[in-house]
Amino acid sequence: MTVPPGRWPLHPPPGQLESLSSWLDRLAVLYGMTASNLIGEHNLDLDGVTVPHDLDFDPPWTMLLALAQRTGVEPGQLQAMTLSGWALYLFDTPGLPRPGQQQQVFVNYVRSNTVLLALGEAGHNQVGDSRRWNGPWRPTHRLTRQCPVCAADPGRGSSLMWQLSVMVSCGEHGCYLEDRQQVTLHMLTHQQPMPPRMVPEPLATLERYTHTALTTGCVDLPGRQVHAAVWLRLLRSLLDEVSLALSTRRTEARTTLQKVWAATGLPERGGLNVWQVYERLEPELQHWMLRAAAAALDLAAKGEITACGRLGSAIQPHRRQYVYDGDRPAAPTAWREAVADAEVLMVQARIDHRVARQLLAWLTASCPSLAQFEQQRAYLFGAGIPAAFLPGPAGLGRTDLV
Repeated sequence: MTVPPGRWPLHPPPGQLESLSSWLDRLAVLYGMTASNLIGEHNLDLDGVTVPHDLDFDPPWTMLLALAQRTGVEPGQLQAMTLSGWALYLFDTPGLPRPGQQQQVFVNYVRSNTVLLALGEAGHNQVGDSRRWNGPWRPTHRLTRQCPVCAADPGRGSSLMWQLSVMVSCGEHGCYLEDRQQVTLHMLTHQQPMPPRMVPEPLATLERYTHTALTTGCVDLPGRQVHAAVWLRLLRSLLDEVSLALSTRRTEARTTLQKVWAATGLPERGGLNVWQVYERLEPELQHWMLRAAAAALDLAAKGEITACGRLGSAIQPHRRQYVYDGDRPAAPTAWREAVADAEVLMVQARIDHRVARQLLAWLTASCPSLAQFEQQRAYLFGAGIPAAFLPGPAGLGRTDLV
């Protein structure tokens, strides 16, 4: 009989949004080895399955199953710690766009989800196959960034999202991500963590939107709540729109983009002269584009610009629309007559026990409980009808309440 593999004695749970490589590095430290040795052939028994160099891209399912058996973490959760686990959220496909498909992926993900501009108004920029485009949010060169606050805690790992161009800050601490080597060097040189640089508004609000979407699956925008996948496409389209040349836009769109860049205090388009896809921009330019996107969200929420795109209604509050008040209703003569008749009936009930009995029977006909019956009886007594005129449930034949 085949004995199932034993569970490793030490297996702390992965952190929120932590990457698979970061978690395996933390596990390996507990055993005094490297991650490559921890998941090597002798520890996982992968039967010849090759462990990829990039553990955070798309590791083989056999490897994830073996890790699940050793650590007790579900295979689905392990896959969510890799980029392949975020397909259809961050990306349209789990893998990289194949040559010849890059332009269509760009159009589907970015240009079809307009925000500030009407559909088709962004133009027809070509991503091109001459320079490799890895798809939305995947930078040309892998980012190695770290939160200086998280780095000070040896029990914390690194987020998978820090490898992508989707955010520039730590979602938990609200500070800028720094180069990992610089963070480590500062710790070694000064024997203390690198001081965090806090992200200013309105960029901080945009970053919170992204962090909330990634951790909860949805985000509340000024216009409505949207799914995480919608927010990520909305943001990516917004980053594309603020990078467009103002001179080739229609008057209304040009005015909107001018207001956005004026709010940032930066040069229009961040000084970009020739359009480039966002993922190919230098990190500083990407940061400026995010600042412009944040300014656009802020202006739209305040009603200072109008978002005309397909997803524009999500970033601006609903406009109050005038609704006809309707005609003034006629005087409720029937109701007044009914009230007058009821007052006459109450006067008669105070002096005629038969009227009082009939009134009590009428008020308590639908009472399902003794407590409600007594409540109606107490109401009539309080209105001046003598208690002797108001029999109990048995006196009215309501044996079901006794």
